[in-house]
Amino acid sequence: MRRGGLRLSTATRLFITGWVVYSLHFATDIVREHYPAFSLAERGTLAVDPYLGLHPDLFEIAGRGAFINNNPGASLIAAVPYAVTRPLVDRVVSEALRARVNAEPPSFDDPRPNRRRFFALSWSRGLDVRFGLAAGIIQALGTAPIAAAMLVVMHAVLRRLSFSPRAAIWLTLTYAFATPLFFRSAFLNHNLLVAHATLCSFALLWRGDTVAVRAGPLVLAGFSLGAAIAFDYAGVIPAGVVGLYASHRLIATAPRSVALRGVGLLAAGAALPVACLLTYQWWAFGNPWFPAQHYMPATQYSGHGWNGFDWPAPDLLLQNLFDPRFGLFAFGPLLLLACAHPWLSRSGEAHVQRPERVLAWSLFVGLLLFTSANQYARLQWNTGFRMLAPVVPLLFLLCADVLHRLPRNAAIAIGVAGVLQGWALAMVRADPFASASLVLTEGPRLPWVTSLWRAGEAYLPVAGSPSLLSVPFFGLGGALLAWVWTRPEPSPVSPESSRPDLLPPSPITPSDRARKT
Repeated sequence: MRRGGLRLSTATRLFITGWVVYSLHFATDIVREHYPAFSLAERGTLAVDPYLGLHPDLFEIAGRGAFINNNPGASLIAAVPYAVTRPLVDRVVSEALRARVNAEPPSFDDPRPNRRRFFALSWSRGLDVRFGLAAGIIQALGTAPIAAAMLVVMHAVLRRLSFSPRAAIWLTLTYAFATPLFFRSAFLNHNLLVAHATLCSFALLWRGDTVAVRAGPLVLAGFSLGAAIAFDYAGVIPAGVVGLYASHRLIATAPRSVALRGVGLLAAGAALPVACLLTYQWWAFGNPWFPAQHYMPATQYSGHGWNGFDWPAPDLLLQNLFDPRFGLFAFGPLLLLACAHPWLSRSGEAHVQRPERVLAWSLFVGLLLFTSANQYARLQWNTGFRMLAPVVPLLFLLCADVLHRLPRNAAIAIGVAGVLQGWALAMVRADPFASASLVLTEGPRLPWVTSLWRAGEAYLPVAGSPSLLSVPFFGLGGALLAWVWTRPEPSPVSPESSRPDLLPPSPITPSDRARKT
């Protein structure tokens, strides 16, 4: 019997799944990018003067104001959902502070002294409730839906790589929850946004045997690359690598006039976000050309090279890959499968072709060298894996190729192990070993529930462990996802009408070429 009721497409299912899971695993961390978002929504400026002293990456320039030690792109995105919901937040905060009778902050049971200090400071300034609500709103209406939308993009890319519908779904879910992007999607993060911008630009550009030549995809791809720079200056690496890839493919496959026009459109798309960044720097610092790092006060690593940027350090290079506190392959061992892709490509059975393989490895090497030269990468242990996040989407395409060619049972075992590790990291937010150990001994928990529990009865006047208190939310989320994945799909339509606008028709595979020959 045909099931009735609401019908959901695969793209809708993937989006809802990502949105629900990423929102559920919200972490209450307040990062430097939050403060300009708060200030813009509340005061109409990106200056962060009211928040000085709350974060070490906020600094003041005499006569100009206080700013964050980073680019403002992520803050501009975060300000939108907070600004829309601010009247509700103001009302809740007002009621919460009116009911507060204890002038002294409650004990915050966290072994990290900086966390305890921040909690005490935000409580004393009456900002704790506002920060928590605003960060949660930014997660639920900003970070999480953007990350969920990227799952839809990844699924479209996998389908255009000629993976079967079933394989594309499972590989997309593996990308969502078995890579370090699950860990990073818990709160506002500029490195994650650079990763999303990189994936978007590739999806818009890639056309199988060539790249886009139409104005719309080229301008939008350029805008994504420019946005990567507006999010973080490390975005110059994916912007440069993907830009060179597109330019080379255009010149190699299109008439000269078309290629030159395409390169110009790509640059024009990137110009707007880059111009916004330069305008911000002119307004904030009085000079459009120097980044915030040029003006910040001296810190532990600023004496190395130029404001902390030196020649690549071999020890830091290895740490970026394998350090259990923040290494790429420590947080995402599944990505090591990409190293086996050269053997797969020699057999002629690879879905990812040579130009895209070169693109993925060029991005990996470029960003690894860049991050290994940035001495501030040594501080990643504060928040875990993050600086190499932009390499994950394209590196995962190589992993997907290898995973798909493995024996079915081996692929399932590797995927399940990756998801379990990724889930433990997203729940506990410690190193991989400590996260897995805590989940195995004390049970699953949600990070925001753990934060409320650490404050005792200040916010959560209910007894129980973080694992026990998280059970109802896991139950609600699981029930919603079960409902989503048991809905019938829309009625079949012709391939032409169902083709996503974002990507071109499936590329010609090696087997197709052989048949034509």
